[in-house]
Amino acid sequence: MAIGGFGVAVAALSVATTAAIVLAAPPPPAARTTASEAIMAIRGPFPGFERRVDRNPPQGARIAVLEGLIAARLGKPERDVRVTRLDSSAPVSVSIRTMPAISDLRIQKGSLPSSFVVVPKRSGRLEVLEPGAMGDALGNVLLDLPLPAYATSLRQGEGRWLVAEPVQPFLGGWQRSILIALAVSLLLLAPLAWIFARRLTRPFRALAGALETDATNIPKEGPRELREAAEAIAAMQSRLATEAAERARMLTAIAHDLRTPLTGLRLRIEAAPEPQRARMVADVERMQAMIGEVLTFARDAASPAEAVDVRALLANVVTEMSQHEAPLRLLPGDDATVRVPEPAFRRAVENLVRNAIDYAGGGTIALEQDARLVHISVSDNGPGIPAADRERLLRPFERGDASRNRGTGGAGLGLSIVRDFATHNRGDLTLSDSPGGGVIATLRLPCA
Repeated sequence: MAIGGFGVAVAALSVATTAAIVLAAPPPPAARTTASEAIMAIRGPFPGFERRVDRNPPQGARIAVLEGLIAARLGKPERDVRVTRLDSSAPVSVSIRTMPAISDLRIQKGSLPSSFVVVPKRSGRLEVLEPGAMGDALGNVLLDLPLPAYATSLRQGEGRWLVAEPVQPFLGGWQRSILIALAVSLLLLAPLAWIFARRLTRPFRALAGALETDATNIPKEGPRELREAAEAIAAMQSRLATEAAERARMLTAIAHDLRTPLTGLRLRIEAAPEPQRARMVADVERMQAMIGEVLTFARDAASPAEAVDVRALLANVVTEMSQHEAPLRLLPGDDATVRVPEPAFRRAVENLVRNAIDYAGGGTIALEQDARLVHISVSDNGPGIPAADRERLLRPFERGDASRNRGTGGAGLGLSIVRDFATHNRGDLTLSDSPGGGVIATLRLPCA
C-alpha cells in the first residue's frame, strides 16, 4: 500500500465519520428569553444576564408587542423601552388564536397603534388593545412566552440606556456540536491510526537498523515508496563500496610505483656534496613516510568490520607505545565494544597517541560510553592548538607551525586519517582545550 493512498484513506475516513456525526445529531436549541426574565434583569442583577449602560440601545429587529408589555410592568412610558433581537433573523410576530373561530370580526377602532393585541369579545367582535392595557391572563401568557434571545433597554437620565441581555456563551450550539463530533471522531480513529502507523513505521525502523549495522542486508518490504528507497540505497551502497575499493587500489598502486623511483633517487643523492645531500635525504625520507602512510591507510580501509574490545585495544596500544621519557596512562572507566575494521581503528588510536608523545611528551587516554556513542579521549599538556587552526589541521597534508612539526617529521596525514576513519564509521573527531593547557582529541564511534 502506498503512503499517499494510506494518507488519503485516513483523511477520507476522518471526514466521513465527522460528517456522519454532525448530520445525525439533532440541531441544538436556540437561546430563549422570556419577558419576565428581562424585567427582573432590568430591575437588578439576574443570573444568566449581563447589565451595562450605553449611550444607545442595541441595533436590530425590535419586538414591539413586548416593549409595551414590559413598559407597563415597569411603570415606564413605552418610548423609554426597547426590545431588540440579538440575531439577524426576521422580526418576531406573536399570534394568539381562540377556538372556535369567530365568523364576523370587525374592528371597532379607527386608527391602530404601532403595536397592538386583538382580543375577542362576546359580541362576536374584536377589540384592539395596546400591550400595556392587556388583562392579567393574556399578559401573563406573554410574560412567560420563550422567544429567541433579545436585549431589553430602559432609558435612563442624561440620554443613556440601561441594557440587559442574556450572557452569550463562548461557543455557540453548532460550534459545540462540531467540536464534540471532532472529538468523538478522534477517539474512534486514534487507535486505528496508531495501528496503521506502527505497521507503516516498522519497515522504516528495520531499514534504519540495517543501515546502522549491516547495510548489505537492507530489507525490501513495506510500502512501495519504502521498497523503492531501499533498492536505491542498496544500489548506492554497492556503488560507493566499489568506488572505495577502486580508490584504495589506485592509491596502493600509485604509492607502490613511487617507491621505485624514490629508491633510485636516494642512491643518486648519496653522491651529492654536503650540506645539500642531508637536505635532499630528509626530503626523500619525508616522501617515503607519506607514501607509507597512504599505503597503510588504503590497506586498513579495505579490512572488514568486526567487534572490537575498545579497552583491551587501548591497553595494548599504551603498553606498546609508552616510553620512559614519554609516559602514557589509561584512565579507569567504562568498557565498550565497537564494530569497525580493527587495523584502521588501531591506526587511528595510534595516530592520536603519537601526536601526544611527539608534541607533549606523553598523555592520558580516557574511555567513556553513553547510550549511543563510545568516547575515546587522548589529552596532553603540550603547547595546544589555536582554535582557528583546528579545522585546518584535520585536512590532509596540513601541518602546524614549522618549529613544532619540523622535528617530528610528520607528513600532515595523522589527524586527517583519524577523521576519515571516524566519518566512514558514522562517528566524528573533535579537538578541544585541555585543562592543563594542551589538546584533547576525542574520537566518537557508535556502540556495537
